[in-house]
Amino acid sequence: MRVILGGTFNPPHYGHITPALYAADLLGVEHVDLMPCKLAPHKSVSVSETHRVNMIHRCCDTHSRLRAELIELSLPSPSYTVKTLRALNSKHDDTICFLIGADSLYNLDKWYEWESLLNYCHLIVMRRDSETFSPPPAIAKWLRRNAIQDIERLHQRKSGHVLLLNTPLKTISSTQLRNEIASENADTLDHAAPDTIESWVPRNVIEYINDNQLYSE
Repeated sequence: MRVILGGTFNPPHYGHITPALYAADLLGVEHVDLMPCKLAPHKSVSVSETHRVNMIHRCCDTHSRLRAELIELSLPSPSYTVKTLRALNSKHDDTICFLIGADSLYNLDKWYEWESLLNYCHLIVMRRDSETFSPPPAIAKWLRRNAIQDIERLHQRKSGHVLLLNTPLKTISSTQLRNEIASENADTLDHAAPDTIESWVPRNVIEYINDNQLYSE
């Protein structure tokens, strides 16, 4: 079984890493694969694909349970999650548990061929214990058909289930992090607990950002 977390990772931070590793623990899986997504050509991106990949590799250097999965970057554009999962299935026999947040679940019916996703994976939805769960009607109906509560059922078939997991999600936006990193005078994040940037981003990723002057104003 493979646990995969997709994202822009611009930059990768503990808001990605902590809940993903927690989910892997609950699923009984050793590693989490971080899979950078291919961005649309029209989308404004502050750093290159190469820098995003290099930052992921540095996360993997810091956390031995993390691995890089770069398959989506090699696929033709436009990039869609269902196509990436299909490509992964054609190359590997492992069961895929694909991690998404509750915010992504609420918008899942806007994804390309979203109802085909479960042909290629189990979807693991990470949410906070206190989070109010009220998906739109189409998603709620889909969940009634596909959601499970018993983790063991994920090991009994290769795909087709949705599992809702309460995880210790850290509230941080990548945009906020980029702004804080760009600000020479800011050493705290603007939220209730005045954590330093280093508590949100692995030290070697911060060093890479500084060495390459990423997110500079």
